[in-house]
Amino acid sequence: MKSYTGIIFRKELLDIFRDRRSIIMTFLLPLVLYPLMFWFMGSQVADEIEGPSEVTVALSEGAESFRELLRAPVFSDANIRVAEPEDRMAALRDGTVELVIEQKTLNGLTHYDLIYDSNKTSSSMAMNHVTGYINEYVWSVQADKLAEIGITLDTLAPLSYGVLSRSFVEGTEESGAGIFLSMMLPMLMVILLSVGGMATAVDLFAGEKERRTFEPLLCTGARRADILAGKLGAVTTMSLLSALASALGLAAGYIFNPKAMTLGLDDAQGLAIPPSTALFVLLIIAVTAVFFSGLHILLSTYARTVKEASTYGSFVMLASYVPVFASMTKLGGDFEFWTAFIPIMNVTGCLKMALAGISNPAYMALTFGLTAVFVAVVLLLGRYMFKKENIMLRA
Repeated sequence: MKSYTGIIFRKELLDIFRDRRSIIMTFLLPLVLYPLMFWFMGSQVADEIEGPSEVTVALSEGAESFRELLRAPVFSDANIRVAEPEDRMAALRDGTVELVIEQKTLNGLTHYDLIYDSNKTSSSMAMNHVTGYINEYVWSVQADKLAEIGITLDTLAPLSYGVLSRSFVEGTEESGAGIFLSMMLPMLMVILLSVGGMATAVDLFAGEKERRTFEPLLCTGARRADILAGKLGAVTTMSLLSALASALGLAAGYIFNPKAMTLGLDDAQGLAIPPSTALFVLLIIAVTAVFFSGLHILLSTYARTVKEASTYGSFVMLASYVPVFASMTKLGGDFEFWTAFIPIMNVTGCLKMALAGISNPAYMALTFGLTAVFVAVVLLLGRYMFKKENIMLRA
């Protein structure tokens, strides 16, 4: 008997790519939106970490001695500018100044109160910037006074310490995608795999029910197993292409502005993934895409309408978020072997291990095996449902 799987697969993909909205939503938007999203987020955090280029402060009456303080060598590169608005607090509210500084005497010492607007990022950044220089000034003055009596700060320290990475001690090459990318990329990849094929699955099953084109398809010479396989291939392809487009968008954003993509927290040292690990990861991504695609197909086949199928699909998305966010703050070396038995979390763990340059064949093989079992269960359920007229023609 002739197999119609390839015919149905090509036909569904052709219909999908004829729809300009599908192309825009699947490919163009991820390539543009993800770099922009991380660029805006990352630039703000990176600026906060690096500090503001200039801080404008307003001095209250009696705080003129702060001008003299700014002449100290420590403040030479602080870029603190003193403004003289008529209403200092109004200037703080409207952002004309970032800080208002008041002076008073406390326990015989000169005391400055730095008033900032906690609702403004620029004001909070300015407060941290100025207090950092004030602390440095205090420490330098204390060091000078101790030096006058023959005491150094080192002699007062109870201990000294240094921080070394394991790779440095062992003399191995350090590689990895950085802390932020290792946390975010696997999470985004799993979410995209869970969402990427949903719209296609809803349209190819519940959509055909609403358009009354499903019954004629079942009456053709194609076996129902061929129909299921062809449509599953189309849904899985769209899921993988959506994830790939998003990954390319993230990669383009990182190449364009690495600090923005890492939120200014770290830089990637460069990935060095062994071929066997890369193969495992690709296989795990593929079977995960098939699993989610099959799950969306099951729900869409059972649903009467597109609206009902979309509602069921949202449950799949929300359910996948739980293990993903539960492992969001974990790094590649944090995943214990028992987590390989938790669906979706084990996939996230494998991706994080790969990004961290960690090779754990046993963990990845178990993840691949369990995910493949879930795929087999989903496909068997789909085949069973395709044999039930009361489900296939449910309307």
